[in-house]
Amino acid sequence: MLDLANEKVPALPIVDPAGPASAQNQSRTRTRRGLLAVAGLLTILAVSSFSCNADSYIPECLRSLVRQPALDIVCGLPVLDLPEKIQRRWGQYSPYYPAGEYVPPPVGCVIDQVNILHRHGARYPDHDDDYDVVVERLQTAKQLHDDLKFVKDYEYTLGEDDLLAFGAEQSFESGRLAYERYSQLLTTALPFIRASSMQRVVDTAGNWSEGFLPPRPLDDPHLPPNASFPIQIISEQYNDTLNEDCPNAPHESKYTNQWLHKFAPPIIHRIKKMAKGVKLEDEDVHRLVGVCIFETIADVSREMRGLQPNSSKSPFCDIFTPNDWKEWEYWGDVEKYYKTGYGNPLGPIRGVGYVNELLARLTQSEVVDHTQHNYSLPFPLNRSIYADFTHENLMVAVYSAMGLFNISKPLNPRKMPKDMDREWLASHMVPFSARMVVERLQCQAPYDAASAPEDTPANPHWSEELLADAQKHKTETGTFVRIFVNDAAQPLEFCNHNHAVHRPCSRWQRKHSLCTLDNFVESQRYARASGNGDFEKCYN
Repeated sequence: MLDLANEKVPALPIVDPAGPASAQNQSRTRTRRGLLAVAGLLTILAVSSFSCNADSYIPECLRSLVRQPALDIVCGLPVLDLPEKIQRRWGQYSPYYPAGEYVPPPVGCVIDQVNILHRHGARYPDHDDDYDVVVERLQTAKQLHDDLKFVKDYEYTLGEDDLLAFGAEQSFESGRLAYERYSQLLTTALPFIRASSMQRVVDTAGNWSEGFLPPRPLDDPHLPPNASFPIQIISEQYNDTLNEDCPNAPHESKYTNQWLHKFAPPIIHRIKKMAKGVKLEDEDVHRLVGVCIFETIADVSREMRGLQPNSSKSPFCDIFTPNDWKEWEYWGDVEKYYKTGYGNPLGPIRGVGYVNELLARLTQSEVVDHTQHNYSLPFPLNRSIYADFTHENLMVAVYSAMGLFNISKPLNPRKMPKDMDREWLASHMVPFSARMVVERLQCQAPYDAASAPEDTPANPHWSEELLADAQKHKTETGTFVRIFVNDAAQPLEFCNHNHAVHRPCSRWQRKHSLCTLDNFVESQRYARASGNGDFEKCYN
C-alpha cells in the first residue's frame, strides 16, 4: 500500500469558479488520479494545514489553520435566490435539506455504533451532460423574445464533474453535525472513512472530515492525542461496494423517455414562441433544467469564494413554471426508480455489497459477500463510527437492497401521482450531500437513575421526568438498529417479515423506529444470499 502520510494532499476540493479546471488544477487532478490508478487502494491523510490560493475553497471555521491570507468568503451555506419549494423539486439535484426531524434515542438506550453512507456535495454537471448543446440551438433563433432575450449574448461557462464550493460547505456542515451528535463515540479510535475514487467524492470525504474534526482544544476528551485522519480511497476501475456497476442491467431511459415525451412538448411549444425559428427536441427541456440548476449553484459558489457572481440565479430558471418543476421532479423519481431502484430487476443487487459490509460491522463479524471483483478491501470491525462516501445511484441501490422506500406499486412512467400519494421522492432520498445513518443501540430495562450517563449530543436531557417515563413504558433490553435517511426515521417495516426465528417488532420498537439487531440481520436475506444469483446476471 502506498504511504502518502507525508504528501501534501489537500483535504478540501480544488474549485474553479470560472468554468473548466485551470491547467494547474488539471495537472494536480491528473497526478492524484494517476496515483489512484497505480495503487488502486490508497490511504490519504487529511492534513490540518493548507496552502491558500485563488483555487482553494476554505470554510470560515478553518481560517485559524491557514497560514497565508484566506479568501473573503461567507461562512455557512448561503440561500439560493429561488423559492425553497422550487429547489425541492430538483430531485437528485436538490440542495440538501432534512426530510424529517432527527430524534434522540429513547430513554434507556445508548448509541454505541453509527454507520454513515454519504453522497458527494453539489457539483458541476457531468462531463457527458452536453447542456451547452441547447444553448447553441437557442442562439440560432431568428428572434429572441421575453425571458430568452439574454441568450443572444450568453456564454456557457460551466465546468465539469468537480465539487463546487457550495458542495464543499454542504459536506463540511454534515461533518460538523455528525460530530455534534456522535462525538461521544470517539474513545480510542477515529472514524473509519472510505471514499469511492472519483475526485468529487474524495473531496467530499475530506471536507466532511474537517467538519467532524474542526480545530479545538488539545484536551478535548473525545479526541485521542495526536489524532490523524486517514481516508481509504477505493478505485472505481473495478466493481466495489461504493460504486454501482452492472453492465447487463436494463437502461432506465425506456421509462424516463416515456415521461419526458409526455411533459416536455408543452414546454418546448412555449419556448419556441420566445425563440422564433429554433429547432428543439424533448431532451432539450432536460438540458435547460440542468443549466438552470447547475448555473445557479455555481454562481452562489463564486460568491462564497469572494468572487463576483454572474447573477443571483441562472436566467434560464425564469423559463419554467411551478408546474414545470413538479413534472421535472417526477422525471427524477422515475429515473432513480428504474435505474438502481426496485423498478430495475438488476437494481438492488448493486447495493448488496455495502449491505453485507454493514451487517459485518453491526455484528462485528467477517464479511460474507460474493458481489465483488476486488476482495482485498478489508476494514476494521472495532470502530464506533464508519463513514462511506459515494454516488446517489449506489445509495438508491442500497435502499432497495435493504427494503427501504418499498412502495406498493411501481412508478407509472406515463402518469404522475398526486403529491399526497408520492412516496418515492428522489429529493427526499438522494439530494446533494444526502446521507443514510444506521445507528446501533444498546437498551437496558428497568432503567436505574443512578446509571444515567451525563448529557451528550446523542442522549441529551437526562431528566427525572424522562427517567420516570422510561420506567413507565418498560424500555426493552437488547441490541437494536434504527435508520435515518436525511434525518427522517425509517419505519423498518421489513423487520416484521421473515421472522420465523425471531419475534416480530413490539409496539415500543415501532414507536421508536427500532428493530432488534437479530431481526434486522434476518430481514436482509437478499443481501446475505448475495442477491440470489442476480450478481452473475450483471456480467454473464
